[in-house]
Amino acid sequence: MPRGERVAVRAFTRVRPTAKEKGLVMRNIKGRASALIVIALAAFMIGGAGSAVAELPIEPKCEFIAGPGSSECMLPFPNDYYTKADPTSPTGRRVDFRELATPTNAASQHIEVAPYNAADGFSPGSVVSLKIPGISTAADVAAAHAVPINHLGRYRETNAPVVVIDTSTGQRWPIWVEIDSTVKAEKANVEIHPAVNFTSGGHYIVAVRNLRNAKKEHLQAPQGFRTYRDNLPSSEEKVNERRPHFEEIFSKLEGAGIERSSLYLAWDFTVASDENNTSRELSMRNAAFSTLGDNNLANCVVEGTSPTFAVTKVENEPNPGEIARRVKGNVVVPCFLFPSCAPGGTMVLGPEGAPLQNGVWTANFDCIIPKVATTGAGATARPSLYGHGLFGSAGEVASGPQRSLSQGHDIVHCATDEIGMSESDIPSVVQALQNLSSFPKITDRLQQGLLDELYLGRAMISPGGFTTNEAFHQDGTLSTPSVLNISHLYYNGNSQGGIMGGALTAVSPDFTRASLGVPAMNYSVLLPRSVDFDTFASILYPNYPDEEARPLVFDMMQMLWDRGEPNGYAARMTTNPLPNTPPHQVLLDLAFGDHQVTNYQAEVEARTIGASAHRPALYKGRWPQTDMLWKVPTINPYPFTGSAIYYWDGGPVRETAPGSGKFVGTEPPPWENLPNRSGEDPHGLPRATPAEQQLVSDFFEGAIKKTDRCNLGPCYSGGFTGP
Repeated sequence: MPRGERVAVRAFTRVRPTAKEKGLVMRNIKGRASALIVIALAAFMIGGAGSAVAELPIEPKCEFIAGPGSSECMLPFPNDYYTKADPTSPTGRRVDFRELATPTNAASQHIEVAPYNAADGFSPGSVVSLKIPGISTAADVAAAHAVPINHLGRYRETNAPVVVIDTSTGQRWPIWVEIDSTVKAEKANVEIHPAVNFTSGGHYIVAVRNLRNAKKEHLQAPQGFRTYRDNLPSSEEKVNERRPHFEEIFSKLEGAGIERSSLYLAWDFTVASDENNTSRELSMRNAAFSTLGDNNLANCVVEGTSPTFAVTKVENEPNPGEIARRVKGNVVVPCFLFPSCAPGGTMVLGPEGAPLQNGVWTANFDCIIPKVATTGAGATARPSLYGHGLFGSAGEVASGPQRSLSQGHDIVHCATDEIGMSESDIPSVVQALQNLSSFPKITDRLQQGLLDELYLGRAMISPGGFTTNEAFHQDGTLSTPSVLNISHLYYNGNSQGGIMGGALTAVSPDFTRASLGVPAMNYSVLLPRSVDFDTFASILYPNYPDEEARPLVFDMMQMLWDRGEPNGYAARMTTNPLPNTPPHQVLLDLAFGDHQVTNYQAEVEARTIGASAHRPALYKGRWPQTDMLWKVPTINPYPFTGSAIYYWDGGPVRETAPGSGKFVGTEPPPWENLPNRSGEDPHGLPRATPAEQQLVSDFFEGAIKKTDRCNLGPCYSGGFTGP
């Protein structure tokens, strides 16, 4: 609750204000026009005697149950207090943010709420955030015996102080609890993370109880919450209107074995539906493929015509080696952004909520044809889309690891800029970090970028597509066979391409097997744990300087990000496909101790999509006191045809040679929400490892083989061979 509104609460409780506080309220009336303060003003200015029963603030969109310890209006978050009933939505709810309640930037501009209020719930990967006075350090969280990130199984402990209940089953949801270590202790929020993404459309209750901190202090429930927990009387109609709702919460918690009297705080929230997160992309995809003459996208049969494309440049390698030819061009894609699909464009929705088409635009492509594909009988190379790294470009397709994978395993890789988070989007990103009301320029364009990749993939395998152009034939003329075996399409991406590739996989009609290198999901959790975010944080944090609001800012961003990154698609990525979409299988290849993409969120992704794990993942003692790959089953038997997760370990920090002064390797990731900065970043090692490339090839071919078991031990990379 903002300070001015906390002052107004004193008016309701008849505490005599100071002259300084009176001035603060007047300034808030002028600057914020808060209904709470206006209502309180008369009583506030005259003061008065004490009252036995506190009257609570009733400002309709500024939650008060956790106050006065929090200065943020919207905490705890997510919270169904910020939704309203909507029988037309899949969840029966509709987000109902108020602009004056949202965080402000350094220019005092609130985040515009219209993009959020189109949602029917909160992110399936929501980081549940709240301020608990007295819990401000990792030691406090440990002293409270909350579930730690390294021992997730403790979420079932009988006396766990923080639990999340799935109201459809009455069972606890697996979580971990941490303090926000990116800020000063006095500003730190408690963060509750799902260890498996919350179910789309689900309804959950958060219960916090029996809290003690590192000082062994027993923390008392906030006054606002005690009004409901202890059924204290109130003359305020708005307060009393919520009593039946809280009685229902208490009843469900008691059914789950959580006593009402033990509660420090409890509230509920609704998770957005799959329709909310995926329908825009599916609408764009279905409309775009319908123009090609293909309306059955679940049957894995290429029907209709190819997207229109043009080859604009063919580069024959002067020293061929691995690559014989590099082909560049563009493909024509329906555009669903206004005023255009260039950076800065956003969606305009029609009456049914579907994005409106705005003509077409040309997406670039960059392909590498390996030398091995230009000899022999022809039509041997497997076509694969490639996804590039953070704010990169399609040109990454010609990097060393992609060349060796293509040549060694007969694969033609083609990439397009992953617009929304490509090099061309950096100016828009800087603008959005200065004012998050511009953030839809990023997330809307990400969804257009997914469509660009789908269209490029269709051009690669359509009979009327790339095989009709001489650049994709063995000697560069139509008189020789095509290099492309168009019977199957695949996907291979690394880093951002490994992340975004998860969302692309979930909506792909043309490839059913995707290799995701150094992947994860949920950017709101990835950012604080990535060294890559240092640069962007130097822009975001000065523009949004309130440290207590930081988790709220990330969570709000995630609600929009879910429509364009795998956090909103994960539950539908593999065996439970989206409508008019085939099922998929996914290979997750992790770099242990990754400095850029945290391993923790890759494991959340693995649990959410139903992947199995190669074991032993690491050598004994490599990651002490951590239950890694918790609840991820072991791959068995081989050959294995499902989705899988592999760790690739470049080894601990060590000197390359005695006395050399040069070190390689990295240590395990920290348990705090901070980046791993130890040793050297192993982020690029898996893709450059021959055994990983063989695994990708075998996975594309149809199954992980017995020979992909890393000699029955952990998988190593970067020249490391074990302890």
